[in-house]
Amino acid sequence: MKTYVVRLAITALVLLGYAAAHAEEPLFPVYVRNARNLVEQAEVKSMELNRFTDEILIARNFIKNSESEYKKNMGWSGKLDPAAEPTVRYFAVMAEIQASIVLAKAGKSAQDKERSRLEQQLVEVKSKIKVFDDKNAEIAAIKKGITELNSALLAMKDEKDHLATRLAAQDSEITAKSTVLASAERRVALLSSDLESCVNTLADSERKALQLEKALSEIDRLKADLASLAAAKGMAENQSRKQIEALNRQKDFAVAIGKLGGAIKAGSDTMTVTFVRSVMLKAPKNDTLTADGGKILQRISELLIQYPEYRVKLKVHGFGQPAKNEDVSATDRMARLIREALLTKGKFDPATVEALGAGSVEPIYPKTNPEGNRRLEVTFVKR
Repeated sequence: MKTYVVRLAITALVLLGYAAAHAEEPLFPVYVRNARNLVEQAEVKSMELNRFTDEILIARNFIKNSESEYKKNMGWSGKLDPAAEPTVRYFAVMAEIQASIVLAKAGKSAQDKERSRLEQQLVEVKSKIKVFDDKNAEIAAIKKGITELNSALLAMKDEKDHLATRLAAQDSEITAKSTVLASAERRVALLSSDLESCVNTLADSERKALQLEKALSEIDRLKADLASLAAAKGMAENQSRKQIEALNRQKDFAVAIGKLGGAIKAGSDTMTVTFVRSVMLKAPKNDTLTADGGKILQRISELLIQYPEYRVKLKVHGFGQPAKNEDVSATDRMARLIREALLTKGKFDPATVEALGAGSVEPIYPKTNPEGNRRLEVTFVKR
């Protein structure tokens, strides 16, 4: 008996489930239906404008969630579970808000479009008004021009009458002046004769003026020649003075060179003083200045400072035995020693003093005079 009752209950439940599955759509609450209607209205607007697709999709999801929650929580008696009603109402309200936003945006878009259309119409109306204003201004200007033209015509008529009066007066004046003109022509004929005479006199004066100009030009040329001669004389005197000064300076330099001691040999632009080598360097190594050598180099440095137009060539000569103390290498070492001492005393530019060792290839005395051949030549050369 109990088994039969259980089976009967199960069969009833299956039939109820089948009936529920094939039953008609339940009647949703008013707030859900209102939300659906608002979503459908928003959807129509979205399709018309081809915009707000994402917002419509959100609204659809909200309304579907509301209906789904309603169906899911509706009891077998057809009533909604009170605990689920806040959720159903929340989704419905959100769907309604989303649809309201879409409708508001659509309304604003329509308002913007209408405002744009009205603004365009306003621009067109203003343009047409401006055309009318321009035409009215043009008509006013034409009217003003016509008025001014009429005034000008009246003024011209008055001027014409005035000119006619003046013309009559001028005719009388011309007649009177014709008489005066005839008298003037006779006077002009007399003046023409006088003018011809004046022209001839002027021609003579111009010839005399031309001769005077030639004379003045000749005087100016003579003055210029005189000035040139004076300048040439001044230049010649200046050049002579400079030459005399140069000769005096060269003489003073020669006198100063003579005071150095040693043999002097003068050239066109040079002056050479020859010293016995032992006067300058201590034998036998010849690597140290003598006291007299130091004094001579001091005087030479003073001469180069006093006469900077000269530079010096030092040339050391050797002769005799031993050959290693008299060859080119040895004499060149001596020349460098003397050069360095002279540069130290005078603090000269190194280019001022040139030094060279000649070895024993240029003797000037016989072999019996080796000390005469061992010599230092100091040549002063003009820069």
